[in-house]
Amino acid sequence: TIGHGVLCLSPTTINAIVNVEKGESKTRTNTMSRRSCLTSSAKKAAGLLGGGLVFGFMREPAFATDTLDTVNVGTTNSSKSKSESLLETNRNILLQLIRPSNKSSISVNEAEVLNAIENLIPFDPSVHKGAIMKEDLDGEWELIWSAKAEAFSPLLKLPKPFKPDSFQYLGNAAAAEVGLDRVAQGLTGGILGQSQLWLSSGVRASSEDESMLEILPPFRFEVGGRYQSGKAKKLLVEAGSDAEFRKVNSRTAEAQAAPKNSYRQLYLERQGKGSLRISTITDGDPVIVGATFVHRKL
Repeated sequence: TIGHGVLCLSPTTINAIVNVEKGESKTRTNTMSRRSCLTSSAKKAAGLLGGGLVFGFMREPAFATDTLDTVNVGTTNSSKSKSESLLETNRNILLQLIRPSNKSSISVNEAEVLNAIENLIPFDPSVHKGAIMKEDLDGEWELIWSAKAEAFSPLLKLPKPFKPDSFQYLGNAAAAEVGLDRVAQGLTGGILGQSQLWLSSGVRASSEDESMLEILPPFRFEVGGRYQSGKAKKLLVEAGSDAEFRKVNSRTAEAQAAPKNSYRQLYLERQGKGSLRISTITDGDPVIVGATFVHRKL
């Protein structure tokens, strides 16, 4: 999915997918600076609603929690470094800004969130090597905020309770569902009910930039059950190249000719469950370049 979206699903297409799930139909329905990445995202996303090795520089680089609760910073531990204190403070600010969007349909100030992200990135616990930290990337990640999400699926523009939840799967979590060396996006809940839409692609760390994941064919769009449900998936679309898949998504000839999508890991916490990850699309399909995501590890 990264960089291709869960197709442009119209109500008619959604109904077709639901029918396929019910068995009623068989119809196949370069390196950029941190500031330039986020500045580009802010310009393109303004007004929109919005898928290993140890190099850590702090003893406790991340403040993972099971919820979106912020870290208590009322008392500063004397043994805490200035970097740790600043990370903690900026992390709390970011979570305070995005919390309303997770509680209700209330929109948040996108420019403020992007600014908070930019302030947090310098304290990246992965030291800009997030793409090669396989153990830390591994797992199921819940999308808690995004800019330009409608470029991936118009379903994410729906108001609650119709808006589905969005998840991303990397490493072993992805391998168990869609195969080795792949990454998957999942949409479930809301209008989709217990069904889950799965969009997957190949993935590898860039040989030139240790913060960058490269998105590769083949691309598969499937419908099935939720993560770890064991329910078989039904293949709806498969494409063997970027151009072919973008054509299915009604992209222009220019977009079809664009290079593969590159997915930069701007910030990666390394404390397991509750860790935050911030990422952005820096190259590839022009429709989604500049999209920015905040995920939380489940």
